[in-house]
Amino acid sequence: MGKGQKRNQQKKLPANKRNELSHLNELLISHGFKTTTNLSEQWSQYVEIRSLLERIQAIEADLKVKSAGNKNRTQCIETFCTWARENGAQFEGVKIVEFPGYGMGLEATKDHDEGAIFIRIPKKMLMGLDNVNTSIAPMMSEMPLIQSMANIKLAFWLLVEKLNPNSTWKPYLDILPDKYSTVMNFSINEMQELKGSSALSSALIQCKNIARQYAFIRKYIDNIKEDAFDATLLTLKERFSFDLYCWAVSTVMTRQNLVPIDIMDKGETQTQMSPTLIPLWDMANHAHGKITTVYNPESDYIESTLQAKCQRGEQIFIFYGPRSNADFLIHNGFVYPKNEHDTVPIRLGLSSMDQLVNERTELLEKLHVVVSGELNLLPAPKFISSELLGFVRVFNMNKEQLDYWLASDKVTDLLHADCALDTALEVKTWKFLETRLTLLLRNFPTTLEEDLALQN
Repeated sequence: MGKGQKRNQQKKLPANKRNELSHLNELLISHGFKTTTNLSEQWSQYVEIRSLLERIQAIEADLKVKSAGNKNRTQCIETFCTWARENGAQFEGVKIVEFPGYGMGLEATKDHDEGAIFIRIPKKMLMGLDNVNTSIAPMMSEMPLIQSMANIKLAFWLLVEKLNPNSTWKPYLDILPDKYSTVMNFSINEMQELKGSSALSSALIQCKNIARQYAFIRKYIDNIKEDAFDATLLTLKERFSFDLYCWAVSTVMTRQNLVPIDIMDKGETQTQMSPTLIPLWDMANHAHGKITTVYNPESDYIESTLQAKCQRGEQIFIFYGPRSNADFLIHNGFVYPKNEHDTVPIRLGLSSMDQLVNERTELLEKLHVVVSGELNLLPAPKFISSELLGFVRVFNMNKEQLDYWLASDKVTDLLHADCALDTALEVKTWKFLETRLTLLLRNFPTTLEEDLALQN
């Protein structure tokens, strides 16, 4: 949308509302820089930020962006597929379908063999930072927050395109979800369901970061004089909102992939990996397997092959990568019940007051295990990661045992469950783990049975 083009005919906020919004935004920025020292403080800060955001959202309610003439996503499929084909996408034997429990996904319309290419997307169709609208590029280069973080830069450009009724990517934008199940869209009651889990702290940090990003961008936009804008930027000044920013961030967070792009640096072209949206391909849902999508530099296409044989009428899945369910929940808005890569972190560390801290530190360094940090529990049947087992064994050793293993050429045996150890040390190791896990379970406000009943 260039100069002189017609902008969305939605009412502007009156001056008093804009002043109130500016005041709330300053409060949001101040909360965004307050440090917290424990989970209780994190939670209290989250509740305060959430309260401010609810007041901001109430003021910004009239700025809500409507998509595709208020059509639902399903009604936009045909237009999107036509646009994709016209732009060079190849997806014979594949269609977009609504699947119960999944939302939209890809369905095979013919039998496909394992390893067969089922989708090819030309690079020109991707929403990457090498395709940014030239009218918004100067602003993106001037805003420090956007300039330093590629994923925020992509989200910012995405919301600008969302506001543009003539966007090249409009058919793609219209088929995207209006709202996501990412943690920044959780209510306080929904967030409380994470209490006791390792995901809560990360979720609270993420919500704080997104709120702070929104506040900085809003302040920057509000402080630029209107005569400095073309029509694109004027629309952004009038329509930017927290809900719109959350939508853009969630879209990038749940759908981005790293793709090589060419950028100019000091007059030279350099290739770097950059977060990118891949229309159509990103409609595929996750299933355990292997990465089967690559960028082909010879054809300049993204190409994806089937990780398993797929018959007509079946859903085509791709593998999003090895992530824990906490990561999936926070960054993708779902969990995968049979996740072979799931982990639950336990934070452990040596005490500086321990008289044997130097010996323990030296032994842990030989094992390449952290002295302080998160160590993982694993799914059945292994349960305890090698690093966690090694740490707890070293943590419970006396001086004689530490000296023995520091001199041993088989020190890495400590990372294995079948390592030959003193019986007393082995008992102490497993008793420590039992006690630690029991304490962690007590942090949950509900039982496993209650949580399973809630799911059903």
